[in-house]
Amino acid sequence: MICDSQSQVVDFLSSPASHGGAVVQQIDTHLSHIFLTGDRAYKIKRAVRYDFVDFSSVAKRKAACELEVKVNRRTAPEIYLGVVPIYCSQKGAAWAGSGEPVDWAVEMMRFDTDEQFDTLVSRGKLDASLIKQLADKLAQFHESAEIKRDFSLGGGVASVLDQISTSLHDHEIGATRERDIARWSSLAFTEFERHAAYINARRRHGWVRHCHGDLHLANICLFKGDPTPFDAIEFNEDLAIIDVLYDIAFVSMDLVAHNRGELANLLINRYLSITRDYSGARLLRLFHSMRAGVRAMVLSLPTQPKKTKRVAERYLDLALEFLVGESELRVIAIGGHSATGKSTLAGALAMEMNHRTGAIMLRSDVVRKRLLGQTPETQLEKSGYVTAHSHAAYQRLFKDARRALRAGQSVVIDATFLDQEFRTAAEALAEKLDVPFSGVWLSAPRNVLLDRITKRMNGASDATSDVLENQLEHKVDTGGWLEVDATGSANETLQIARGMLEF
Repeated sequence: MICDSQSQVVDFLSSPASHGGAVVQQIDTHLSHIFLTGDRAYKIKRAVRYDFVDFSSVAKRKAACELEVKVNRRTAPEIYLGVVPIYCSQKGAAWAGSGEPVDWAVEMMRFDTDEQFDTLVSRGKLDASLIKQLADKLAQFHESAEIKRDFSLGGGVASVLDQISTSLHDHEIGATRERDIARWSSLAFTEFERHAAYINARRRHGWVRHCHGDLHLANICLFKGDPTPFDAIEFNEDLAIIDVLYDIAFVSMDLVAHNRGELANLLINRYLSITRDYSGARLLRLFHSMRAGVRAMVLSLPTQPKKTKRVAERYLDLALEFLVGESELRVIAIGGHSATGKSTLAGALAMEMNHRTGAIMLRSDVVRKRLLGQTPETQLEKSGYVTAHSHAAYQRLFKDARRALRAGQSVVIDATFLDQEFRTAAEALAEKLDVPFSGVWLSAPRNVLLDRITKRMNGASDATSDVLENQLEHKVDTGGWLEVDATGSANETLQIARGMLEF
């Protein structure tokens, strides 16, 4: 038989007979056909040619499959097993045969699609623990990714903006949203021009790397209990050689799109606590908007179903929202004894300071452990809390706060601030940068604090009842800081603080 059409390969891979009688589920995208069967998944490239990709020949599809395995083994080595050939036999396409293969498939370990992050977030199953694990994994991945200093990132950003705008105009969405698309294009190019020199400077300083390139939530799964990015871009290197913040911005944007801005804030802050790329945070408005625009563009392709095109419009709305309006820049420092609820309040106030992804949060417990080469969840020995380490932690806090503020990001600093010198330093930091400052001091009765300490676990704070008793021995004059009674619930404390801070 002559296998002159990819449809014969699709028929073969979609047939249970090709997989020992196992049921086959077929998923079609604009670039691939995917077949789920048993504990395996097989993925072939569609025989298509677009402006941005060419899979029109068997040789090109083979090369794309091999490259897909290579780039995805960086983050998902246990999922991507290899590339397998498909031949033409007398009965049609087959696993074995003579002559040259008629197509190639990526062979993968199958995972539960209910464990994809887009499904988890829709079901309310995506929690802070998974987001922290994901942030850690992405920071590690970006650290090891190949640096591309010779890549013209500025031109790449402008090209992506132009492609998004042109594609949206050309697609069906352009007929009904022409004015919004034009407005987005104008705002996005203005934001890009504002930061063009800095964007290229980041390339020279090594922040442009061979990244994943397509980190929306549907391309991350929980595999053997670990958050695992998969389906990285292989068909166009220009789309994957990008600023590391543009890579992670896809995840945080998609979390916002799923109404989980607090998880986006957690992801960004956890990631930045490792990379300390606070200066780069000035690009997040643009990068988040671009990622929403990319999603709108892809979901509005003519090959997409109508229901998907409605989702595309929501992403276009989000792309605009990221660029419209800026929250007032400010610094909020939250102090108090251990177990007063500083970190909980910091997280809530951070979301009040930026309507989408929240403010930068800097926490002394986390900074101290990062300085000592430990994760936030690692419990330190007493030696980790000597005066020298405490001073170093505060100095790092203030240095990172300056970077974030100069990048146009509001900051929440979470520390005990028991010593007057550190409260004064926080106030001076804001005054020097001419940024409004608010100091918030939380307090609660001794018995309430002791009860909270005995109940909490698995956090960044190592405070014990002995530590608390030692803190309480020293009277603190909070000066002009706003004193908030934190005896009640976290929400009650938030409402009191909001009222005093005039949010």
